[in-house]
Formats: sequence, C-alpha cells, structure tokens
Amino acid sequence: MAQSASRFNVNTRFSNWWYNQKNKIIKNIRIQDFLAKFPITSRIARKEGEAIFQLMTGFVDTQILFTFVQSGALKLLEDNPMSVEELSRIIGLDLKGAEILCRAGCALGLVRFKSQRVFLARRGVLILSLPGMAELIDHHSILYEDLSDPISLFRGEKETQLSKFWPYVFGQADSLSSSDVSKYSDLMSKSQFMVARDTISCIKINKNAKWLDVGGGSGAFANELVRKHPTVKVSIFDVPGANEEENGPHKFISGSFFTDKIPTGFDTVSCIRVLYDHDDQTVSSLLAKIHSSLPEGGRIIVSEPMLGEFSPNK
Repeated sequence: MAQSASRFNVNTRFSNWWYNQKNKIIKNIRIQDFLAKFPITSRIARKEGEAIFQLMTGFVDTQILFTFVQSGALKLLEDNPMSVEELSRIIGLDLKGAEILCRAGCALGLVRFKSQRVFLARRGVLILSLPGMAELIDHHSILYEDLSDPISLFRGEKETQLSKFWPYVFGQADSLSSSDVSKYSDLMSKSQFMVARDTISCIKINKNAKWLDVGGGSGAFANELVRKHPTVKVSIFDVPGANEEENGPHKFISGSFFTDKIPTGFDTVSCIRVLYDHDDQTVSSLLAKIHSSLPEGGRIIVSEPMLGEFSPNK
C-alpha cells in the first residue's frame, strides 16, 4: 500500500512538473512566433489563433444573427434579393447601419453580395428551413439578459429571467397559467422536429407499440412517430394546457410528472428532450416512476442533448 502511494506521488509530481513546463513553452512569445512560421506547426498555430478570436467575438456573432432574425431581414431575403438601400428602408435601419449589418452577415455566411444586391446564403436558408430555429434564436434575448452579469449567474446569486420565462422547467408547474404552458409548449413543438426525426431513425420500433410520450406538449414527437409508424398508438402525458387540441390525433392525459404517477397500460415510454431541463433529483424520481409504470419487458426511450462526461464539446 505504501509503495503504491509512493508511486502515485511520483507520478503526480512529474505530471505537475510537465504541466508547468508545457504551459511555459506555450506562453513564450518567441516560441509562438517560431511555431507560427514552422511549416509543420503553422496550421495548428493558426487554428488556435482563429479559435481564440472566435471565443472573443462569439457574443457579437450571436447578436448579428439575432438582429437578422428579429428585424425580419433574413425572412425578407428569402423571397427576393434586394439592395442594401431597400433592405434598410424596410427593416428601419439607416443606410450605414444596414450596410454594416449585411457585411457582418456576409462574414457569418448568412448572406452574400452579388451585383450590388444582398442574397440569402446557404446558411441563412438552412436557418429559415429548420422548424423552430428562428424562434429559438429570437428567444435568446432572455438568456442574454442573464449573461449580462455572468459571475452572479454562475454563483446562483440572482433570479434569472429565463426561470421567469420558463416556470414549467424550473419546477413551478402548479402555478402556471395556460398561456405560460402554451408558450413553452409551442416553442418546444417548433424546435422538436429535428430531435424527433433523429431519435426515430436510430431506434427499433414495434409496429404495435402502445406508446406514452412524457412531457410531449402539443405532440410534435408523437406526430412524427405516427407519420413514420402509422400503427403505433401514442398518448401524451403533460400538464394541463400543453395540448390545446381537444379532438387531436393522440390521446392527451393531463398531469404533472412532478406530483402525479405516470399512467400505466403502455409498453413504451419516451422522454424526448425533457430530462436535461431538470436537476438530478427530479430526473431520478421521474425515471423511477416510469420504471414502475412499465410492464415486464417495457422500454424507456430517452433522447437528450449530451454535454460529454470528461471532454465536453459544443
């Protein structure tokens, strides 16, 4: 045991020494200049420089994208290219401001210039074509307010605007108005299409499954599931007001997974982009409830965006 501890200490000391030496090398300006010019390392050095610059300008990039969406410029260019003068007049910017916006949009690949006119670029077309993308970009203004004081945000010292906008997500389901629920459900529904399509394409589905979609809102996932597998019987379990169609194509079961039991009688239960909005205790409780509701051999389908355990990526 003592020998093992000694070896661990030696390895740790060497690791710390090498860590410090490596950082000293990277920080050395003369070495940076050499690496930037040396053919083998110049590409790496250039990519790191570009990545750092991107970190510094990322917030500006998102604000440019936000302006294109909120002003309606992106949507206007979808049908017809136009001059900067025309665009400035329609969206209510002065000519200089519109020109700067268009040049910035060109740098981001949203638009392109040709023959003194502004055209929608491929990236701009894709943003408009993806259901819910423009709405999510527009909704980011609330997050920007919270990020105006990031230190307080990460310390948990202030109530966030995001929690006021999404009370359902932050555990205030009992105090929700129907408009709050409808607002949340509408945005999630519009942005659910891509997730639904990817999820359904990568799992095996029993054509006779009795399926319950927990937190399914207005039925975006259920609709895509039935479109691909018409014989599957799908029900939705969500808070009152999440689905306003009284005679919709799917049975809607009203309830909250915070306080109510999960309905039984289903052999498959899905949580599509539901768990990541909640803390570990809520998730553990929900999964336990789902497990208890399922028969022997039942399935839980979970589809979530993942951060990555040890090496998170964007």
